[in-house]
Amino acid sequence: MDAKSTMVRAASGSVYVLIIVIACWIGEFGVTFLSALFAALGVGEFRRMRFGHSPAVAYLSAFNALGAILLSLSIYMYPIFLWLIWLLCRMIITIYSRQEHPEKIFAVDMCGQVYVGVPMAILTSMGYYCEELSMTCMPILSIFILIWVNDTGAYLFGSTLGRHKMFPRVSPKKSWEGFWGGCLCTIGVGALIGWFDSPLSAEYLGNKELFWALTGVVVCVASTFGDLFESVIKRNLNIKDSGNLIPGHGGILDRIDSLLMVLPAVAVFLAFYVVILASMIGFAEL
Repeated sequence: MDAKSTMVRAASGSVYVLIIVIACWIGEFGVTFLSALFAALGVGEFRRMRFGHSPAVAYLSAFNALGAILLSLSIYMYPIFLWLIWLLCRMIITIYSRQEHPEKIFAVDMCGQVYVGVPMAILTSMGYYCEELSMTCMPILSIFILIWVNDTGAYLFGSTLGRHKMFPRVSPKKSWEGFWGGCLCTIGVGALIGWFDSPLSAEYLGNKELFWALTGVVVCVASTFGDLFESVIKRNLNIKDSGNLIPGHGGILDRIDSLLMVLPAVAVFLAFYVVILASMIGFAEL
């Protein structure tokens, strides 16, 4: 990679990070906007990866983007009813479609809604509940930071120590050394987030260092498999990048592929953690 390409990549990556930081700093509205933006761009890109570029594809890609936005805002109740209307319309479009396999096109579109729209709905929910709990949205930024730390650690350890391939069939560059190196970095930064006891933490989570260290483990595993999942899609479609929206990085799905698996994983982990913590506190009070 030449110097110019490196500068373009660094500049576009910085803008991407800045947008996320500003969204989390603004609060619920910023996170909601970020979720809707990622949902619209991601679903549209997912469809173009499979069907290419044409007026018909553009029409339904825009329609899918609208559905993903509504799904991403489902925490506010009314959008979920609008999304159900969207679903009914999409089914009717399939009935009247003159294409050879409209059911396959419908399946791809619904897959995109679930793959991108549902994680973005979780992101919106996180912003909403942070506001409800009178917290900043910095815990959400913490999740992004842990993803970035894992990616950086995996790259550094993998490029210097990588010997044993993790999934050569899907991603030849990933190694177990990179995975464990990224995991150690993520756990360490997670523990630091809890130790600083700043707005990046949450008072009701008990031992914050333990919570964020465990979150680091969840993020590392989910982030790795999120990246591998998108790699499977791209390899089967014989494409290098999901798009060209972000110069030097590819498409939006190339940037949020890890996030799309991390958000559901963290949501499940948080639910179990809170239940287990509440059970332990209740048992201690007996």
